[in-house]
Amino acid sequence: MKSKQNYIMPVIAAALGFFMALLDTTIVNVSLPKITAYYETTIDQISWVVDSYNIAFGVVLLTAVRFADQFGRKKIFQIGLILFVVASVLCGISQSIELLILFRAIQGLAAAMIVPVCVPLVLVHTPPEKVGIVTALFGIMAGISTALGPTIGGVISEHFSWQWIFYINVPIGILAVSLIHTFVHESYDPTASKKIDWIGMITISMSLFALIYGLLQVKEVGWSSSLVLSCLIGSVIGLLLFVMIESKNKDPMLPVQLFKNYQFACGNIALLCLGIGMMCVYFLMAFYLTTINGISQIQAGLILSSSSIATMLITPLAAKANKWGTLWFGVIGYVLFSIGTYLLGFISPDQSVWAIVGVLMIVGLGSGLIFSPLSIALILQVPEEKAGIASGLFQVSRVIGAAVGVAILVVMLQHMMQNEMKTAKKGMIEKVEISKLSDNTKEKLKLQLENYKNKNELTENKSSLQDVLHKLTDEEEKLLKSSPDNAHAEIKKSFATEREEIINLYPTLEKIMKDHISLAFKVVFRFGAIVMLIGAVFAYLNGINARRMKQYIRERNFEVAKKY
Repeated sequence: MKSKQNYIMPVIAAALGFFMALLDTTIVNVSLPKITAYYETTIDQISWVVDSYNIAFGVVLLTAVRFADQFGRKKIFQIGLILFVVASVLCGISQSIELLILFRAIQGLAAAMIVPVCVPLVLVHTPPEKVGIVTALFGIMAGISTALGPTIGGVISEHFSWQWIFYINVPIGILAVSLIHTFVHESYDPTASKKIDWIGMITISMSLFALIYGLLQVKEVGWSSSLVLSCLIGSVIGLLLFVMIESKNKDPMLPVQLFKNYQFACGNIALLCLGIGMMCVYFLMAFYLTTINGISQIQAGLILSSSSIATMLITPLAAKANKWGTLWFGVIGYVLFSIGTYLLGFISPDQSVWAIVGVLMIVGLGSGLIFSPLSIALILQVPEEKAGIASGLFQVSRVIGAAVGVAILVVMLQHMMQNEMKTAKKGMIEKVEISKLSDNTKEKLKLQLENYKNKNELTENKSSLQDVLHKLTDEEEKLLKSSPDNAHAEIKKSFATEREEIINLYPTLEKIMKDHISLAFKVVFRFGAIVMLIGAVFAYLNGINARRMKQYIRERNFEVAKKY
């Protein structure tokens, strides 16, 4: 019988590494402007600071899980932690942007050795009745790390140098290594051969690289570009080769027969939907709050973290999935997530913070009912010794879903924004036409509005408004210099009237722009809601009812090849 003490410390140790690795997927984003200025580089190049991490993380996941099952989960986890800490230090002291990108890729590789190994690593210490709580904990931490990343990054960037977003990993990593060494026992997949499946590893890595890299490039070059199409075709070819090779291999790195279990396959499809839904909320909502509502990244992160609070509150109930079954937990979770995402589309630019928090908490409740039941179902639907590879597939499906989500959502949002920008410009020009401005100022202001290429030029309106007022002041000074003294009073009065009218007009123009941009977001949020409803269908097909759950729990005690 596993004691309370025997499983709590391993869970804490694994959770520290898990949180650290996933936090670094978002903590860097807020500091990118500072990093860009520090290295005097371009926006295109700086994006690789984020992309290199995500690509390395997604590509190495399955290989890392396979090595952990073969050669020891504790061993691979510790190597990952040490490598992550070293890479974090190297990121902080990098003398060039190229070195920073390289070390970020190493961070991503190390994260792939940490994240998918956590659950199977601690399950060997966990009493059967606590499995739901433990798996739910890691689901919660995935959501919290996503939401808190921008907030923590913003606080560090505001009060310290940007390098500290990497140095903060050092004490966390060292503590995790110490706890793992002291409290965690080694475990393996006893059915896994020690022979390395090099061909399978290479083909699946190439397929995942092509897929994730291609999806990341969609936001830059579009779906129809030859680069994206080549990557997607290459990914499909690599996947087909991998399946052919693995189906004939006596010691495959990924037993493809796992997917013959339709429930397991449906669970992974549900995870793809979840990845898209999470990006719809956490990626798009952060963008909406900072650009449309005009709040800081720190404030946006705090607002988004309300979703994680709701997730934590519902977790004790979700943990009952190991007694009551996962079937309706997952379905209700996806439906709640869908409702929350749909309601986000009705948030207006001047919406109160509490209304936004309320909707996000609905999303959080849905998340809390999804993570634990879905992870329990996937682990129970494979042979006991394959818990490691099932956990790895859980993460791969979620990462691919997130990459697909960002690609689709960004393209949709850009398309909708272009359409709404045209309508917004028309409405703003009409307001300028009926204003009390002089014909000369009207024409100049209309020309400026016509040249707007994105919402930031107006919704971040202080610089735009000041620019118009400065130009008006310049015109006034030129006119005063070329006019007789007795005309100065009338000229000053005329320009004062113009300034007052422009200052009064700008909030109206800003509201028109924000309202139309909000409509663009509304369409995309509705798309996310539909995806989550599709996820609910696959969650139902993946679900385990109460009777079958009791049978699974009786048959298993999660004691997988302990080695003391």
